[in-house]
Amino acid sequence: MTKNRLKYDPSLVVSCDLTEEGTRMALDQLLSNKRNPTAIVTFNDYVALYAIKHARHLNIDLDKDLQFVSYANLPIINYMDHMPVASVEQFPYLQGQKATDILLDLLSAKEQEDGDRQGYYKIIVESQLVENKKK
Repeated sequence: MTKNRLKYDPSLVVSCDLTEEGTRMALDQLLSNKRNPTAIVTFNDYVALYAIKHARHLNIDLDKDLQFVSYANLPIINYMDHMPVASVEQFPYLQGQKATDILLDLLSAKEQEDGDRQGYYKIIVESQLVENKKK
């Protein structure tokens, strides 16, 4: 945003409870903003699914007026009538594998004199933006 000289506007950040009803209310709140959004980033693919369904119900042109990007890149997006333009793959299997490796390492590590287990871990699992092709 800084690179493109866009200012952070907290009114364009809306939280929801991740349910379909909560997503509808959040989308309505975003759409009632004086600054009409042209793109929405959702918490995950299910929230994107709910938001896209509601946007279609509101007769919003999802090819021209409003685009969605989601997180998770779940296989379910391939079955959506209108999928997000992109989804962020977070590699949950790899995250779980790394967490398990750390847990096993901590459990097998010898305790230090103060009773703490030794070790500091900084693991970064890079995400990947996956652009979706239109059907």
